[in-house]
Amino acid sequence: MRAPLVTLGGLFGVAAVGILAWNYQPLASLGVAIALALLCVDQGRMALVDLNNIHQVTLADKRVRRFYWLTLITIVLELIGFYLAWLKLGMGTATVLISQLLFNTLAKIQLYPGSLQPIEPLGLQERSPVLIVNTIALGLIIGWQLGTFRLVAASLLPTMVIVYLIVKYLTSSSNRQSLET
Repeated sequence: MRAPLVTLGGLFGVAAVGILAWNYQPLASLGVAIALALLCVDQGRMALVDLNNIHQVTLADKRVRRFYWLTLITIVLELIGFYLAWLKLGMGTATVLISQLLFNTLAKIQLYPGSLQPIEPLGLQERSPVLIVNTIALGLIIGWQLGTFRLVAASLLPTMVIVYLIVKYLTSSSNRQSLET
């Protein structure tokens, strides 16, 4: 199981480098490319975490099997979007954001291997902040593609991704600490 996970991580890593290498000019493209490359690294990490969690819990549970297939489909769509972004930055970014919207709309559980309740139900209400951010980002990238407020979108998208990652990792660190105590 280790080799496929390393390969999967490598695919996301190559995609992140390619996004930046092919989209460093003009400035409006660079801002979007930075945002997407950061998101690519995070989503690559999340793909590995989700797949690892799935295999630690059990595929015998119907909810976990559904989550597993949803995770695989999301990973494939994300990779298509990240590699598409090399040549069509806006289309690739939109593909990634749509895959995130689909995942966060359809995922009904969250996995916590090793905890007392490893399969937690997670509804739309709990995922609503992420869905709202994904929708705003999708709106920005659509506007960017249409040529509307390109520089605004190019500066807002990396800012949104950075704030999202900071909040995500600070929140998950405090959640992890509260689960351990």
